[in-house]
Amino acid sequence: MSEFLLAFAFTLAFLLSLYGTPLAQKAAYRYRIFDQPDGKLKKHSQPVPYLGGLIVYFAFIAPISLVVDFNQHLLGILFASSILLLIGLFDDLKALTPGIKFLFQIVATYILLKSGIVIDLVFLPGWLDIALSFIWVLTAINAFNIIDIMDGLATSVGAMGALTLFVVSLYSGDFLISILAVSLAGALLAFLKFNWQPARIYLGDTGSMVLGMLIGALAMMVSYTRLNRLAFVSGLFVLGIPLFDLAYVIILRVLKGRSPFLGSQDHFALRLRKKNNWSAQKTVTAILAMQLCLSALVVANCLSTPDFTMLSGAAVVSFFIGLGVVLARVKME
Repeated sequence: MSEFLLAFAFTLAFLLSLYGTPLAQKAAYRYRIFDQPDGKLKKHSQPVPYLGGLIVYFAFIAPISLVVDFNQHLLGILFASSILLLIGLFDDLKALTPGIKFLFQIVATYILLKSGIVIDLVFLPGWLDIALSFIWVLTAINAFNIIDIMDGLATSVGAMGALTLFVVSLYSGDFLISILAVSLAGALLAFLKFNWQPARIYLGDTGSMVLGMLIGALAMMVSYTRLNRLAFVSGLFVLGIPLFDLAYVIILRVLKGRSPFLGSQDHFALRLRKKNNWSAQKTVTAILAMQLCLSALVVANCLSTPDFTMLSGAAVVSFFIGLGVVLARVKME
């Protein structure tokens, strides 16, 4: 029965996103909700409609509402993500300041944690678990928000992350996480048809912030440590690409004496593209290959020993440091 429900959730989310995205495009054109090119960070040739995040969220939530019994965790996820959805929409309409947006990110994160979704590490006191959870969710929200700078990037990385969490949750036997992850993956994979280069619609802040919260929350909820007590670090691998870009952008901006909150071309995806003279499509494909390796390590960590986890963690950190150093030499301006 559970296999049927998982297949149903994926299929329904996929179809709703596939057939709903053109409707979102029409609505964006009608009400002129566009991402306007500026010749600097936004170099697309013509305005691209937002509102993709609305459809992805609707496609995600519809199958969940039909087949899952609502409990405290699920209500917390839906309530918190709905707040981010509305705030993201206002932000896409240029009606919010960054400070107000961040304030509501804090509110949504508080609601999520209040529902009982927190990091649970037995070797840490409860207050520290809550503090780490708060930082983790806020970081995940902004990491996906900041990586949404290239056609198909945030969508495809999010889909890969959701599928990874789905596989791990099947192993741990948590049906709620499985159906949330597979429904999110279905919605994102269908949306990717319209978001791949050349993108015909964007997630916008509406979608990227919600995506960050959902992936961040599911990464906290899933159990990695059935065989390996150190496998909890796999949550970092699930969000490896967005977390690296967030840290990389902040470091480069600070080193240049700029505010880490102001936009720039320091994103590693943009640097990777310029260094190799790749198209956005080829760049995103290369980054997806990196995320696929990280996803494989997530699954391997759950089935292996602490020694393997320490070695894989050292390898991942070394790879990203090396990549960051190489790309820092690329002149972007």
